Amino acid sequence: MNKILISFGIFILAFTAALWAFFPFGSYIENTASKSAKNMGFRLKYAGVESGMFSTELTGVTINENEIGDFTFHHTPLTLFTGNMSIDVKGIYTAQAKISDSDMEFDVTTSGSALDFIKEPVSLHGNVNVKGNIDIKSDTSKISVNADKMLMKTPLGEMPFENISTDVETKGKIITINHLRSSDKNELDMKGSIRLNRLNIVNSDVDLSGTIKFAGQKQNISIRGEVRNLHPVMGDNGSQTNEDEE
Repeated sequence: MNKILISFGIFILAFTAALWAFFPFGSYIENTASKSAKNMGFRLKYAGVESGMFSTELTGVTINENEIGDFTFHHTPLTLFTGNMSIDVKGIYTAQAKISDSDMEFDVTTSGSALDFIKEPVSLHGNVNVKGNIDIKSDTSKISVNADKMLMKTPLGEMPFENISTDVETKGKIITINHLRSSDKNELDMKGSIRLNRLNIVNSDVDLSGTIKFAGQKQNISIRGEVRNLHPVMGDNGSQTNEDEE
């Protein structure tokens, strides 16, 4: 019996090793990436594929015609059974991610200039960090975003805000912004929602409201409309308070 079990164990190990060695990871990664992008409503393209036993690289990746960089998928024999992989991205975006059949954890750093689809009246500058977790099966996520600096064009002129932080939850195409805040002399505090157009970000609908404090005064502010045509409105209903009176 022991010899049978040992022989069976050796067969399983040999079979797994052979399967791993000859498994077409390149095609597997391409199919997985294309399927994931399609499920999330994105257009994925890449210039080439280079695959080996331990990693597969998609070069020249673009999403919705926006250049991203090179994706390297790291796989092991267990990937054949679990689907678990880690991913590195190098290029305009620097990112690390862990992905499985059910969820994905990610940490992305880029510059505000790389997010050029975010146009007036808001622009991001310096480093931007996005991290969070996506539940692939339920199409929900929890995400935090931090940015060095944001400029916003308002009826009072262009205003700078520094140390921006936001806490976001998504479900399908709805992005709920629980808070959007800055921590500098010009204080921004907003919340609201965005109805995401995944194929064309600039057509996404924005509905944000909150307050801005400057020169000791706090005013209401709202930002509504499509990303490509936003116009901040301040002093809603003439509401205005002086910090000294609070």
